[in-house]
Amino acid sequence: MKKKNISLFLLVMGAILLGFVVQRYSGILYQTPILTVEKVQKQADQITIAGKLVNHQQEAVTLKTDAHSVAALTISFKEGQQLLLNPTKEEIITEKQDGVVFSIIFIFLGFVLLLGGKSGAMALWGLALNLALLFALLKLAAVWSALPTLGLMLIYGAGSIIITFLANYGIKSFRIDLILTTGAIVLGGFLICLAALKAFENNGIRFEEMQFLTRPYLGVFYGSLLIGGIGAAVDMVVTLVSSLKELVYQQPTITQKELLHSGRRIAQDVTSSMMNVLLLAYLSGAIPMLIFYLKNGWPFVATLQLHLSLELLRAFCGAFTILLSIPASLLCVILERRKQA
Repeated sequence: MKKKNISLFLLVMGAILLGFVVQRYSGILYQTPILTVEKVQKQADQITIAGKLVNHQQEAVTLKTDAHSVAALTISFKEGQQLLLNPTKEEIITEKQDGVVFSIIFIFLGFVLLLGGKSGAMALWGLALNLALLFALLKLAAVWSALPTLGLMLIYGAGSIIITFLANYGIKSFRIDLILTTGAIVLGGFLICLAALKAFENNGIRFEEMQFLTRPYLGVFYGSLLIGGIGAAVDMVVTLVSSLKELVYQQPTITQKELLHSGRRIAQDVTSSMMNVLLLAYLSGAIPMLIFYLKNGWPFVATLQLHLSLELLRAFCGAFTILLSIPASLLCVILERRKQA
C-alpha cells in the first residue's frame, strides 16, 4: 500500500513537471502564432499587451484591444502568459493551456493504470479503439455527405459493443450472447423512442439548436439517441453480469431462484443512480445556454423547452435501455449457468 502511495505521489509530481515543460516550450511546434506576454497596460476600457512570439521568428508584437471584446474569453492578462493569436496577429483567440491539459490527461492515465492494472490498460485500449472508430466514421460522413448518419451510427454501435466487451472480458471470455443481447437492448430502447416520436409527430421537441447543420438534422439526432443508449446498456449489462458471476463464484451452490432474487436486488440498487447520472450528464451541457437565455430575458418555460427537450429525450432513451438491460442480463446469466450445469 505504501509503495502504491509513493507511486501515485511521483505520478502527480511528474505530471505537473511535464505539464510545465509542455506549457513553456511547446509553442515552437504550433502553426498558430503564440505570444508570450511581457507587459500589460490597462487604461479605461482599453488593454495594451506587448510581448514576443515564441514561433514565427520570435518577432515583437503589440496588441490594443477593447476590454469588452475580450470579456468573453475570461482571461486575466499577466506577464509570462502565453496567448493564441489569429493568423494576422491582431486578435486574441484564447489562452494557451496545453500544459494543464497534458497534466490532467497524464494523471488520469496514470491513475487508471496504477489502480486498475491490466483491467485498466484494457479499458484504455477499448476507449482508444472506440474513439478511433467514431472519428473514422465521422470523417467518412464528412467526405461522403450522401452516406446516412443513422446508418453510420448503427455501424459504430455494433463495433463499439464488440470492442467494449473485448476490453472488459478479453478474447478467452468473449461471449457472443452478451453482445447480441446488448445490441437488441439498444435497438429496442431506440425503437421505443422512435415510435413515440413518430406517433406524436415530434410535438414538443425543439430542434432549433440543430438547424445550423448541413446534414439532415433528424438523422444526426437519431444517431445521438443510439450512441447514448449504447453507453447505458453496456454499463448495466456489465455491472449485473459481473456481479452475478462473482456471486456464483463465491457461492457455487446458490439456487437459480436465489440468483434471480440477488440480481433483482442489485438492479434495484444501481438503476436509480445510473438514471440520475445519465440525466445529469445530459442536462449539464445545457446549463450555460439556459443561463445565457434567462439572463437575456427569455421566458423560463420557453427556455426550458428550447434547450432541454432534446437532452431529456436522450436521457429517456438511455433509461429505457437500462430498464431493458435488467431482465436480459439476468436471462443471460441463468442460461449460461444451465449450460454449465
